[in-house]
Amino acid sequence: MYRSLFAALSVCLLLVSVNPCQSLATSKRAMHAPALQSIQSAIQTAGSSAQPVPVLVRGIVILNGHQLVIEDRTGATEVKSTQTEPIALGDEVEVTGWMSVTSRPQVMKAQVRRLWGGSMPLPLSITPDVAADGENELSLVQTEAVLLDASPAGLTGVQLNFRGGYQNFAAILPNGNLNDELPENLMQPGARLRLTGILFENHDPSRNRDEAFTLELRTPQDVELIEGPSWWTRGHIVLLAGIMVVLILIFWNLYARVYHARYRAVAEERASIARDIHDTLAQTFAGMTLQLEAAQRTITRDPAQSRAFLKEALQMARHSRNESHLSIEILHSLSRDERLENLISTCISKMQVSNSMAIEQQVSGVPIALSYQVVNNLFRIGQEAIANSVRHSNATQIAVRICYEKKDVLLEVEDNGNGFDPKLIPGTEQGHFGLTGMRERAAAIGSALQLDSTHSGTRMQVRVAI
Repeated sequence: MYRSLFAALSVCLLLVSVNPCQSLATSKRAMHAPALQSIQSAIQTAGSSAQPVPVLVRGIVILNGHQLVIEDRTGATEVKSTQTEPIALGDEVEVTGWMSVTSRPQVMKAQVRRLWGGSMPLPLSITPDVAADGENELSLVQTEAVLLDASPAGLTGVQLNFRGGYQNFAAILPNGNLNDELPENLMQPGARLRLTGILFENHDPSRNRDEAFTLELRTPQDVELIEGPSWWTRGHIVLLAGIMVVLILIFWNLYARVYHARYRAVAEERASIARDIHDTLAQTFAGMTLQLEAAQRTITRDPAQSRAFLKEALQMARHSRNESHLSIEILHSLSRDERLENLISTCISKMQVSNSMAIEQQVSGVPIALSYQVVNNLFRIGQEAIANSVRHSNATQIAVRICYEKKDVLLEVEDNGNGFDPKLIPGTEQGHFGLTGMRERAAAIGSALQLDSTHSGTRMQVRVAI
């Protein structure tokens, strides 16, 4: 009995001696455990200490990839934890650890406890210039910028390079398969995009200093298209400038060709007029001079022969006068843009005044403008043919036809007179220039005079290529 009492007393003494030790340890741990505080308060506390300080904070998970970042209403901090417990975006967690603010706020050796699920906070909408000032590091932000290019970013995923305001920055997409994650229209350089991600300032001197900061994107849904790339890119501007230069050169070349062609046409017209004057007036004057000199030599010894020479010279002068009047009239008509059919119509009207013969003009096809050389020679041929029909054929009807075709123009004069034998017509040696002159004029424009005359009428044709 005494032994049992002694054992019970020993147990009681042992319990009494152990409980005070446990109570003391518990009280000590309670004295050193950090109190719950806001993230901004913890950052201020850590910033005033040269050593990491113990902290206890709560926040919502805004990044949970290769880095863990939490945020509350006062600020945000990075969490370095060795735990493998899955934590989703939007979960509210409690973090215990040691905080330092050497480069950015970090909770090291952290113990993370998930409290409950939640929703993501709304991002802070800022411009790239505001993002670069460092006041919102580790915050969930949203900004807009123009995409410069995209490239693989090692194991971290894909790096998108942007330009916004006066800042160049990068956005890291946590996936290496770009084509499967983002639509093609979001990856076109020059596209304006809206980005939502965690803001990391560039504190590493070894990194590209042209990038003021980096946005850590969580999912492809953090990238939204605002506006497609403008067509006025540098490449398109260079291409357009090249096309404009080529078009200017082509236009200048065409203009030079047209100018030179017009100059050649004017020169050819002048040469044709000069040849016409030489062939008509100069040769006629030369013939008149010869006739007058012959008359001068024979005036004393053979007055009859001298009178014949003077008569021939007078006929040449009249012919030369008529030819000069015709040349001037044709030049005036061409200067007024009158066509061949208008000149022949005027000629017909003048001839019908002095006789009652029926002269009809017919025009077929689409009239086009012809050169001086063609108009001059065709008109003179037609005029001579009409005059011969009026004077010598005893016809009652004369038809003048002008046919404009695709490749040539046809002039035809036909009457219902007596006809004649072309071999019996006197030539230039007898002072008659009509039929011979018509053949020469047809040959001058690359054609040939076709003459068909019978007892029932005469038909003359000249076809000229245009």
